[in-house]
Amino acid sequence: MRMILFAVSLTAAVVFSAACSSDSGKKTDVKVQLSEWTVSADKTSVPKGEVTFDVENKGKEDHDLVIIRTDLASDQLPAKDDRSADEGAEGLKVIGKTNTIEAGDNDSRVFTLDPGKYVLISNEVRDTDNGKEADYEKGMRTQFTVADTQ
Repeated sequence: MRMILFAVSLTAAVVFSAACSSDSGKKTDVKVQLSEWTVSADKTSVPKGEVTFDVENKGKEDHDLVIIRTDLASDQLPAKDDRSADEGAEGLKVIGKTNTIEAGDNDSRVFTLDPGKYVLISNEVRDTDNGKEADYEKGMRTQFTVADTQ
């Protein structure tokens, strides 16, 4: 009887310990640099889980970072009339974004990402002497993948 009680207690302790584990996924840092006219990440693929995007604007213009889940290539996103990416278009799911980051500044955001294909873009639009200028149209985009591993 003592042996059965011991086995039940041991099993309960193991199950309780596993249930209380704080490992809800890997935590990964991604450094992103924005400048005219590129988005450059130090990683193009990360494991699923919590991802911190440390974003630095090295350009002379204001930029932002938008994380979009989509199966589309980064240069194939639907565009609006102002030539920015249409963040509300079918097939695009905006996971999150930074505020506008002024030249020389930085921002950091944390998102929990599921496995899949993503694009990282800057989607700022500004008025110029020649009309509207959209970061997305100018090439501020890159592919990003989240793997189903931890």
